[in-house]
Amino acid sequence: MMKNGKYLVGIVGFGGIARIAHYPGWKKLSDVEVIAIADPSEEVRNIAKNQFNIKYVFDDYKKILKIDEIDIIDVCTPNKLHYPVVIDSLKSKKHVLCEKPIGISGKEVEEMIKTSKMEKRKLMAAQHMRFTKSSIVLKKYIDNGELGQIYFSIANALRRRYLPARDTFIDKNLSGGGPLFDIGVHILDLTYWFMGCPKVYSVTGITLTKLAKRKDIHGLWGEWDREKYNVEDFASGFIKFKDGSALNLTCSFLANIEQMEDFSTTLFGTEGGIKWPSGKLAKEKYGVLQNIELMIDLLPDNPPHHEEIRVFFECVKEDKEVPVKPEESLEVIKMLEGIYISSETGKELIFK
Repeated sequence: MMKNGKYLVGIVGFGGIARIAHYPGWKKLSDVEVIAIADPSEEVRNIAKNQFNIKYVFDDYKKILKIDEIDIIDVCTPNKLHYPVVIDSLKSKKHVLCEKPIGISGKEVEEMIKTSKMEKRKLMAAQHMRFTKSSIVLKKYIDNGELGQIYFSIANALRRRYLPARDTFIDKNLSGGGPLFDIGVHILDLTYWFMGCPKVYSVTGITLTKLAKRKDIHGLWGEWDREKYNVEDFASGFIKFKDGSALNLTCSFLANIEQMEDFSTTLFGTEGGIKWPSGKLAKEKYGVLQNIELMIDLLPDNPPHHEEIRVFFECVKEDKEVPVKPEESLEVIKMLEGIYISSETGKELIFK
C-alpha cells in the first residue's frame, strides 16, 4: 500500500512527544510520508496544518483509519486511549507503533497481541530506551556472556522535582497511573530486556502519594493542580522471575534525593556486573579485580526515538519480527499492573 513509492503514516495524538520526537523520526526516512494526524485540540490541529503542512488533519482518529492507503499508525495519545486506538488501527489493516506504556493492563495487551496476529499486522511498543547507544552496547556485552548469568537488577527512575504538570500525567482517567506508567515503564522494560526477558513469577509493591498534594512542594516543570492529582508520586516493586532471578524497581516524580535525576540500572551477574547508562563494568579475572569503563560517548549517536522508528519501519518494509516483541511488552505491563494490585491488596501477586 504505497503511493508514489512511499509508505504512508498517520499519527494519532500530535502533542509534545509526537511533534518533538516521532514526526522528525519519520521525516528522516526517504520512503515514508506522514500524510495525516488526528488530535482533539484545535490548536494542535492548526499547528499540524500550518507549521507542518500535513495533508489530512482530523479531530477524530477513526477518520484516519478510513484512508486505505495509510500503512502505519503511530499512536501518541494519552495512555488510557492506547487500547482503543491500537485495536481499531489493527482491525483497519494498519501496522501500529504505540508509545509506552502500550496498554495499562495485561488484558488490554493480550487483546492487542491477539488482534495483531489475526490481522497479520506489526505491533510494537515505542520503548525508545532500548535504542540508545549505551543500551545497544551493553546488550551486546550481556548477550556475549560478559556478565554470565544475571541474577539480580536494581532499576531506578527517580526524579527530584520533575513532575509533568499536564492533566495527561496527573489524572488517572487519562494516564492510568503516575511515574510507574510514565517513567517506570522505561527503566523496567530496559532492565527486563537486559536480563533476557524471563517470565514473571510474582510481584510485591507499593504505590504512594506523599509529596504531590503538598502546597509547599514545587516542581521545576511548573505547578500542577493538587486537587486533580490522583495518581501515585512514588512506587517501588520487587519482582521475581520464573528462572530464579529478581529485580527491584523504584520510581518517583518527587523524590528527596541528592541528584536531580537517577535514571539507572545496575545488573549483577555471575561473571561481572555493569551499570547503565555509564557502561562501568566490574569483573574479576586471573585473581585481579577489574573496573572497566566503556567509552560509549565516542560512538556515533542517533536519537533513540528516531532509531526505534527506523527499525520498526524496516520490519514493516521487510516483513521482519519487531525487536520490542509484544509478548515482552505484555510481561512488562503485567509487572507494572502487579505493583498496583499488590499495593492495593497488601499481598504478593503470583502469576500462573
